[in-house]
Amino acid sequence: MWIRKAPYEVKSPLPEIIRHDQLPTGCEQLAYLQDNTCSTHWYFVKNNGYLSILDVADRQRDDGSYYYRCGHDDFPLEFLAWFPAALIEFQKPPAEGGLRAGAMTTPDIEVGGEMLCIQRALGVDQDRGGYIVENNSRCVKGYNPDSFFKPHNVCWASRFLYEGSLLKLIIDLGEKYKNGQL
Repeated sequence: MWIRKAPYEVKSPLPEIIRHDQLPTGCEQLAYLQDNTCSTHWYFVKNNGYLSILDVADRQRDDGSYYYRCGHDDFPLEFLAWFPAALIEFQKPPAEGGLRAGAMTTPDIEVGGEMLCIQRALGVDQDRGGYIVENNSRCVKGYNPDSFFKPHNVCWASRFLYEGSLLKLIIDLGEKYKNGQL
């Protein structure tokens, strides 16, 4: 059996959000945006002082059956202020101080006491590409960080970030965070 231990101390899990429309105590919806590249709905939730990003699928299948999924990945609230600038740095060419040519991931960066990185995602949005943000300080529910660590992560298509207004939404939330309004 292959063992991948957590690279850092694993944070305690946040309260689990099972439904986007029935948030547990200590949770508050900050924003919502429908993905323009697929049928996913994204919710940003303040979860007991942290950020839970929900990816929700809520639809009727072709056969008439109902499908609902509410996945959530957790990050520090500081993610909102960090991500826009980190994405710009990630995209810089080597001649401007960016990562080496061909680099697909940043080193882990401490953000709000958690270790995050940005990675290039190639196989999303019909191979148009996108970005992944990985939290290497939190383990996905159902995995044991001592034997098989699976980090929390979100993956967004570039078109959703730029044309679908996701980056603008995160920038706006980041400003509210910096101003103490969250």
